[in-house]
Amino acid sequence: MTSLRYALIALFAASVAMAAVVIALVVSSDHETAKPLMATVAPFIGLSFCGTGVFAWLRRPHNRFGALMTAVGFAWFLSGLAEANDPWVYTLGVYVGPLYLVLVGHMLLAFPSGRLETTSARTLVVIGYLTALAVQIPFFLLGGDIGGDDNAPRNAWALTDNPDGAQVFAVVAQLVAGCLIVWLGLQLWEKRKVASPPQRRAMAPVLWTGVVLMVTLAVAVVGELFGASSPVVSGPSVASLIAFAALPWAFVIGLLRTRYSRAGAVGDLVERLNAQGAEGESLRDALSDALGDRSLALAFWSRGSERYVDSHGQPVDLPPATSRSRAVTEIERESVPVAAIVHDAALLDEPGLVRAAGAAAALALENERLEAELKARVAELQVSRAKVIEVGMAERRALERNLHDGAQQRLVALSLQLGLAKTKLRSDPDVAERILDGARAELASALEELRELARGIHPAILTDRGLAPALEALASRAPVPVEVDEVPEGRMPMPVEAVAYFVVAESLTNMAKYADAEYASVRVLRENGYAVVEIEDNGIGGADPSAGSGLRGLADRLAALDGRLEVDSPPGVGTTVRARIPCA
Repeated sequence: MTSLRYALIALFAASVAMAAVVIALVVSSDHETAKPLMATVAPFIGLSFCGTGVFAWLRRPHNRFGALMTAVGFAWFLSGLAEANDPWVYTLGVYVGPLYLVLVGHMLLAFPSGRLETTSARTLVVIGYLTALAVQIPFFLLGGDIGGDDNAPRNAWALTDNPDGAQVFAVVAQLVAGCLIVWLGLQLWEKRKVASPPQRRAMAPVLWTGVVLMVTLAVAVVGELFGASSPVVSGPSVASLIAFAALPWAFVIGLLRTRYSRAGAVGDLVERLNAQGAEGESLRDALSDALGDRSLALAFWSRGSERYVDSHGQPVDLPPATSRSRAVTEIERESVPVAAIVHDAALLDEPGLVRAAGAAAALALENERLEAELKARVAELQVSRAKVIEVGMAERRALERNLHDGAQQRLVALSLQLGLAKTKLRSDPDVAERILDGARAELASALEELRELARGIHPAILTDRGLAPALEALASRAPVPVEVDEVPEGRMPMPVEAVAYFVVAESLTNMAKYADAEYASVRVLRENGYAVVEIEDNGIGGADPSAGSGLRGLADRLAALDGRLEVDSPPGVGTTVRARIPCA
């Protein structure tokens, strides 16, 4: 930023030097009839454009409007070469004379963003430059008369003396210029028509001054076509010159008006917020009126889910930073995000306006943020409870299926074996004994299956001895070495221990099935009122929480306790599953 500042200061110093050159040319000119006026007006206009352009450039370095305005000032100084007595310098000044008008049209079409937004605008500007720099050349080469009076220097670029042919090109250039002026006026009107209210307010002073300039130029062109002998080199009318000189000051007036309106808007906003309860007016409406943006929207920061939500607690996607029509201004209170104001991009020309309005409404925004976060929590709780019920029903169906396919079938077989043993007990004791031995083995298998089912529902070791022994038991049954690094010594609430246990169990199950890991580690910590469970392995990674039902079920279990599940699984690096469970 410092280097840009020095460069722009040097640029303005160069414009001052060019102003001095123009004054010297005017004072020494043999063909200038209004020397005092031109020696005053010419430097004033050029320095107005260069000074305002440098200011706008420094204020918004990435916006090309300041550069365009500065270029207009330098092009105006170049047209002052037509005050010279030397024929070559004089001819060059006459040739580049219309260039500043083309740059003015370019500047008006690019205001306020500094970019030409439409293909039509780009086409118009290109034709304008070609007309100013190319169509005139035959006029000069054919010996066109460029002298305003008898004392003016001759045409130094004349290769032949064909004034009639030169006049044809002069009239063609003037006709093209007239068409371009009309086209530019239509483009400016269309630009205003499609602009949003904040954009219209920002563009008004410059745009209307530009429209006046186009109208006066059009009148001058018509007069020259029907009365002037040399329309290419005729100067602008007095009215056009006044409108042209007013352009940079219209830009300054627009800035001052915006800053004045900013102070008024913030003051009105504070008054309206104080009377908000009585009027029943929404905060969004108050901010919308204060900023003059009917499309304004609010998003509130939910600290629980760490994302923006609307006033109903539903997630909100903010416009991307590359959007040209919409912008986002984030509001903080005590360095903590509170809300985001989504507004028209035109308000970025005065970024302090939106931030000042947001700061004035910070307390009200915080209140609405709390309400929105509460609604978001309620919505999340409703969803998580519905999912927990769904998962519970699925687990009950799985339990029923396991009992039917496993222990129940074994118990039915056991009943049949006992009945058969009873019939053989007297007639063939040896066979009855063997049947009873088989029944005993079947009973042992059924008991083992029932224990496994009971462990999946809620392990007895977790209830009796706590989380650390339960995790050690899980680690001992894992197919790969699992190290339990750290577990809090004291007991935690039973729901927290149960969820922590099932997070570890599901993670180790997934590791055994999919991770192709050689070892894993389990760690449970207590941090700032949370129980943090971490399971890490050195497998192939690439785990996707949305691909299977296991991790989704864990996320739902955690959500029921207002917990969060994070899965970090870059391919080829391994997987880390981290659960944060509120644990006062």
